[in-house]
Amino acid sequence: MPSPRKGIDIVLKISERCNLACTYCYFFFQEMDTHKENTAVIKMSTVEQLVLFVRQAVDEIGLSSVNIGLHGGEPLLMKKSHFENICRTLSEGIKPYCSLKLMCQTNGTLVDDQWLAIFEKYQVHVGVSIDGPKAIHDKSRIDHNGKGSYDETVRGIRMLAEAAKSGRIPSTGALCVANVEADGGELVKHMHQELGIKNFDLLFPREGHDSSLKQQQDKWIRYFKEVLDYWSENQKNNKLYMNTLNRILEMMLTEQHAECLDEYKSMQHNIINVSSEGQLGVDDNILSLDNALLDKNVTIFNTSLNQFLSSQLWQSLITAIDEKPQGCDGCEWFRSCRGGALFNRYQRGKGFKQNTVFCETMDFIHNYIAQYLVDKGLSLEELSNVLSKDPGYLAKNGLNTTIARAAARDVEIIRVSL
Repeated sequence: MPSPRKGIDIVLKISERCNLACTYCYFFFQEMDTHKENTAVIKMSTVEQLVLFVRQAVDEIGLSSVNIGLHGGEPLLMKKSHFENICRTLSEGIKPYCSLKLMCQTNGTLVDDQWLAIFEKYQVHVGVSIDGPKAIHDKSRIDHNGKGSYDETVRGIRMLAEAAKSGRIPSTGALCVANVEADGGELVKHMHQELGIKNFDLLFPREGHDSSLKQQQDKWIRYFKEVLDYWSENQKNNKLYMNTLNRILEMMLTEQHAECLDEYKSMQHNIINVSSEGQLGVDDNILSLDNALLDKNVTIFNTSLNQFLSSQLWQSLITAIDEKPQGCDGCEWFRSCRGGALFNRYQRGKGFKQNTVFCETMDFIHNYIAQYLVDKGLSLEELSNVLSKDPGYLAKNGLNTTIARAAARDVEIIRVSL
């Protein structure tokens, strides 16, 4: 069985404050509360330690690529000179040792020409969070005085899009949080036609089985039918690409695409969170569900990536990906879905053993896309041949916690495969 690439995503909390107070924010308004104690803006000493942390991982476990997402809070809520120092330190300290991509997820309200110049200099991949039309966006993405942020966000998106169009910066992405109280089709139409965004994604809310925010599945199914109706009408000539939907479509078409999705799903846990104080944790979408999942004493100053990957929590993520969860036996979509996103599977006391809280909705989405492809001429036999196979990649075959140089010398060691 092939091994996934030896790469990892690092969500670096360079700012733990925000100029907005989004009503659903997992970072400020759910379980996670480290921002109350952590420094508002990351210190350069922490950034410099992260460089050493990554370089040690290159030596110890053969880390070959790292994507560092500059996150918050709002990452642009700092002096531009400090942001540039962060980019320079990471670029100069890591690029000679492994592949590095710098990314930044922003609400877009603070973007100006000076920020664009910094993004251009360090080729930062910028993503913007927006929730759709003004009436929808301004209900939830509000500032601390309750004022909506749509106009300023769109202004920032247009500036970024123009810079990308001229080749100054990498193409800009957009993320929307799915909202069952809205019309899904109108939301996607707004993003696609009015804002001119052809590549974006809809995110399921970051809620697990304990969440009080869970909506009835019939509402989610109605919402995604509206989304899918518009999306399917705009697939000709690649007019619209939505990651969640198009990945499913592509994997149903060919075994090659299916194997690509297998690899992607096997690496869904390969995200670590580093706070402004250097605290080390798993994906903060997971941390926000239960404070017990974070040990505040584990930091990049006292723990290597090699050691962190050996932790009980990290091993539980690997098991959750590789072992079929409760409720997935006999499901024809398992190869594509793999039980759903880890943060949608979590429950206190049970961990990640259950399937996603959005199981019925995911079943509907898969059925819709499969029928769309059959209507376009894909045979049921071709579809079945792809879906019936077991996933070609497993999480345990990815990054491993052995010292690569020791293994190369044929030293007998205990290998813990992740």
